[in-house]
Order: sequence, then C-alpha cells, then structure tokens
Amino acid sequence: MAERQTILIVDDIEQNLDTLTNLLDAYNLLIASNEENAIDMLFDNRDIDLVLLNIRMLKSDGYEICKTLKKSPKTYHIPIIFLNSSSDQECIKKGFDAGGVDYISQPFHPDELLSRVSTHLRLRAYEKNLEHKVQEEIKQNKKKEQMMYQQSKQAALGELLMHISYQWKQPLASLLSINNKNRQRILSLDSFDTEEFLKSLKKSEDIVEFMAETIDTFQDFYKPSLDNKNFSLTDTILEILTIVEGTFYFDDIKIYIISHEKERSFGNQNEFSQVVFTILNNAREIFKLRDTIKPEIHIAIEDKRVTIRDNSGGIKEENFDNIFNYNDGISDELYLGLYMSKILVEKNGGVITAANSKDGASFTIEFLTWIE
Repeated sequence: MAERQTILIVDDIEQNLDTLTNLLDAYNLLIASNEENAIDMLFDNRDIDLVLLNIRMLKSDGYEICKTLKKSPKTYHIPIIFLNSSSDQECIKKGFDAGGVDYISQPFHPDELLSRVSTHLRLRAYEKNLEHKVQEEIKQNKKKEQMMYQQSKQAALGELLMHISYQWKQPLASLLSINNKNRQRILSLDSFDTEEFLKSLKKSEDIVEFMAETIDTFQDFYKPSLDNKNFSLTDTILEILTIVEGTFYFDDIKIYIISHEKERSFGNQNEFSQVVFTILNNAREIFKLRDTIKPEIHIAIEDKRVTIRDNSGGIKEENFDNIFNYNDGISDELYLGLYMSKILVEKNGGVITAANSKDGASFTIEFLTWIE
C-alpha cells in the first residue's frame, strides 16, 4: 500500500481551512496560519510533497513566502499552488514569477481542486522517485569507481614489484659474485689480500645502499597522498624513470625526454606519477603484444603540459572512442588504467587526451589549474 502524501495548507481564514481539510482528508495535512509557522514546518519536515498557499493572508504576502522557499535548497523543489480570490491575469503572472506551479481562484470547484492537487502530487512522486534512482546510481558508480581504483592500485603494485625485481636483478648478481670471490680468498689464506677484501666489502655496501634507495623510491611512489602542491613535472617524471629503467632496459625500450618547463604545476604529485606510470607501462605492454621493432617513447614537457608519444603503431580505430572508458564487459587492464588515469587527472583540474601520431599513440596531460 502506497504511503499517503503530505500537503501543507498555509491560510489564516478558518472557513478556507475547514473546506480544504474536508476535501483533502485522503492526504496527510499540516496547517500553518502565518508565514513563520509555514517556513518552520517546511524547513523541519522533509516529507512535505505540496503546499497550498493563500496569497491574500492578513499578515503575510504569499508571493514573498514563495520566493523565500524557492531560495532555499531545502525547500526549492516543493511545488506550491497559489489560492486567491482574484482571477486577475497580473496576479496569476506574479504567482508564476514567484515560483508557483499552479494558480486556483476562489471560490474553487472541488473537482478542479482535487484534480490539480492529484496531478502535482503525482508529478512530485515521480520526481522523488527519479531523485532516489539518481542518488542510488551515484552511490553505485562511486562504489564501482572505488572497487576499480583498488584494482588499479593492485595492478600498479604488481607492476612496481616487477620493476623492483628488475632493478635488483643486477645488484643481487653482483653481490653473489663478490661473496663467492671473498669466500675463495678466505679459503685460500695464502693468497688473501686484506686491501682487496676491504674494497669488495665497500662495493657490497654501495650495492646494498643502492637497493635501499630503490625501496625508498618505490615506497614514496606508492604512498597515498592527499596533498595538492606546486611541483615540477620534469623532476617527477625523472623520478618515475628511475623506477622503470630496469624493465625498460631489459625490454630494450629507449626513452627520450625533452623539457622546456619553466613554471611549476599545481596538483597531487603522487596521482600525476600514477598516471604517467600507467601510460609508460601500457606502452611497454603494447610493444610486447605487437612485437614492435626498436620500441621508443618520447616525452615532451612544457609548462603544465606533458606529451608521451610511442612508436607502437597507434590506437586501433574501433578502440579510439572508448580509450578512456571502462565497463564490466572489459577486463583489459590497459583500459582500466587509462580509465582511472582520466579520473585522477580530472580530479586535479586537468585534462588527458589521446591521439594517433605518425608512428604510434600520443597522450597529453594538461593542468588547467593555475599556481596557487
């Protein structure tokens, strides 16, 4: 059974109130005899679906009451029907200009009043249902984005671990070689050279220090940050390249960078790093999928703008329109990463665009927010 809708009657004439309460007894009714009571009820009660307002109240101007209600985000959406003993066209126009949805002249015909009230209540019920659906959809989309963001972070963590393994591969091999040589020296005491042994220990210390520094770099990259600040696009990208250099070197991918940056950009540096990291890793994956010969990435940096271009052959025609979109039917992490990149860039007041260049794909990140 549907819930009864609520009508607020604002009138200070007892005869009008008696007539209206008798006609509208199928609804929940609230009565206000002056402007203050009406406004208090409307601000305190979120369930009011319709207001019947007598324009010619003795102590209040109904037009001003309506204007006050339409200015407040709490009450602007509630439909207001004006009741008035005059059918003057100027009064009717003034009522609609004030924000009313309908105008009924008194004495009114009961059937006409009931019909108009019923129509506006149905419209209000439809509107409330639509508002509810919109809010539910927003909640669902937020949950979906949060889940996808977590998936994106997990994918990024997997990428970072892979890069750590490549960064440490050579240093670990060097440590193993040093330890084997030292073991041989110790076992052959007659050929033991103290000076050489100390040099090898120093080299081991340097390698361990390098590995510790790479851990700090990865930790800083993955550490969540909510702070927006002025930062250098060039310095940030150079830090990212120190992370990916091991894997890109292993895959024989050349990276060229040119910077004409003079002004710092404003935004979340960590989130910008995630976006660049995603684009670089996507390019590496595409190079592998397409067996690109002599893969290259070119990074051009200007004030508040970064362009990353590769020679992978470009974005396929059928994928171009949806390059930054994502839906449940797509499991490709390349799309997930670009979708989350778009969210992060726009969150920082910027735009990210994709295009096909001569030899491959080109992504441009541009900050629109000026330095604070």
